[in-house]
Amino acid sequence: MKYLTERELQQDRLLKGGDYKSIRDMLERLRNQYPENQILAELDENQNIVYYTAKDLYEEVMNLGDGLIAAGLQGKHIAIVSENCCRYVIADIAISSGVGVVTPVDVNAPIGLLVTLLTKCDADAVLCGADQVEIVKEAAKSCPLLKTVITIDKSVDGLPYYGELVEEGKALRSHSVYRKIDLDLDAPAKILFTSGTTGANKGVVLTNRNLTANMLNCMDVIEANDNDNTSMSVLPMHHATEINTHVMARIGCGRLTYINGNMRQMMQNIKIFQPGCVTVVPMIANAFYKNIWAGAKKAGKAEKLEKGIKLVKLMKHFGVDLSRKLFPDVYAPFGGKLHMIVCGGSMLNPVTIKGMADLGIRIENGYGITECGPLISMNADPLEEHLSVGRPCPATQVKIANPDENGIGDLCVKGPSVFREYYKDPEATKAVFDEEGFFNTGDSARIDEKGRIFLMGRKKNTIVLESGKNICPEEVENVIETNLDYAEDIVVYQATFNSGVASRSVLCAGLYISDEEIRADRARIEADLRKINTLLPDYKRIEYIELPSAPYEKTSTRKIKRTLLPSACSGEGINLI
Repeated sequence: MKYLTERELQQDRLLKGGDYKSIRDMLERLRNQYPENQILAELDENQNIVYYTAKDLYEEVMNLGDGLIAAGLQGKHIAIVSENCCRYVIADIAISSGVGVVTPVDVNAPIGLLVTLLTKCDADAVLCGADQVEIVKEAAKSCPLLKTVITIDKSVDGLPYYGELVEEGKALRSHSVYRKIDLDLDAPAKILFTSGTTGANKGVVLTNRNLTANMLNCMDVIEANDNDNTSMSVLPMHHATEINTHVMARIGCGRLTYINGNMRQMMQNIKIFQPGCVTVVPMIANAFYKNIWAGAKKAGKAEKLEKGIKLVKLMKHFGVDLSRKLFPDVYAPFGGKLHMIVCGGSMLNPVTIKGMADLGIRIENGYGITECGPLISMNADPLEEHLSVGRPCPATQVKIANPDENGIGDLCVKGPSVFREYYKDPEATKAVFDEEGFFNTGDSARIDEKGRIFLMGRKKNTIVLESGKNICPEEVENVIETNLDYAEDIVVYQATFNSGVASRSVLCAGLYISDEEIRADRARIEADLRKINTLLPDYKRIEYIELPSAPYEKTSTRKIKRTLLPSACSGEGINLI
């Protein structure tokens, strides 16, 4: 299957008139050139697929924009607290493209965090699902600016409703305000909160110019083909990767995206949507691969699958791909048409990359950070070098600041997608930009002679030993994950170990293993980790293993919250010292 970048595919189509100037410009071109193209889709209450064409999408954005302005919300800050749905995407576009400033907020945020985020972004109004009304109302009591709550999915007595606003906007079309707005591309359009895995959430201010540049960055580096151009949106919409990089870029290419309601329904809905591509975090990609082999072993077909892979590899030398004919049972749980997975968020397990490729499913690995729109680089061929996150997007400049003797230093980025400021936090903003305007990502990295970026880990996560040596926990985690196939969660951190005689800091590996039989086999786990230790330099070797009975607490994008890791060993784990 031949792949080109999305830009190459759209050069004589949607980009024939040059690069998009804004998200609104993109919607207009799409409506004018391909009005009947199906762009968004979701399931209704009866599990039927409902589609939005390019014309439908454009008109609903315009009508909602006028409805929100008529409701007195022009220039206001509007948060969205909802499960993923097509209306979420439409509201995000309508608000950020002329109404005011949009802030997507984690739909599962507990009340304390919800109050903090709504207060931090100065939310004047919230668009939320009917199921979120009560918690949003409770939060509003502590948010002095928050006066308006609008339901997005169904009408609730006494509250404005999305559908009513769209109808009101439609009635105003002959003297529309929204359609005539002269958009200021450099004004704040969206506030996205950082994940908070290593500290407090910060509000990242993105402009329309930033958002459009990020969409174009995606088109520059993400590869596709015209044979199967459907994808499925899985990750939460409040995350920059999903709303800005996946969904908006897909719309910008005139392609169809199925919106999955929530992650719990992912495997159920993927069979209905039958997408060609999904965007996920590495944890989900790894789970896909592990489940394929677990299913094969359970059905007694593992040996058959292994033989099939050998035959596929052989035939590929002759330009023939038999994977779909030989592995129907592999593809069936994913709807039968999945051929590409786009990953982002952390390092990829090379076993998963190679294993999925052997089965005919290609993986692309992207790297980004909320402050950069988020996309910075893309590795379209991680089989060649899985530790690389690829080369930076063409419009993006990168450099390594303060490199050590191995060329490892702070990865810094500059370009049109990079954010303008942290909301109402000039000191934090000043601290991350240098005199040349480069933003310090907080990631340690090196760049090789081919211009490829190799991440070494988050600078804040770096473990500094008493000897002065530094350890990037993500690097050690990747080695463990590559060589251990039964742990669902793997996290490396420093903790205090008390031997009963003295205390000392040790390098600890937390392994959550759901299989009770394996978790109880401590001799096996100890032997496996001692073997893995031989693959690591002495100072990076694991000294203690924790075996928690429950998964580690994670963010909505499945990253372990390192701030909640224990500072001391429990004494119930496995001592490797």
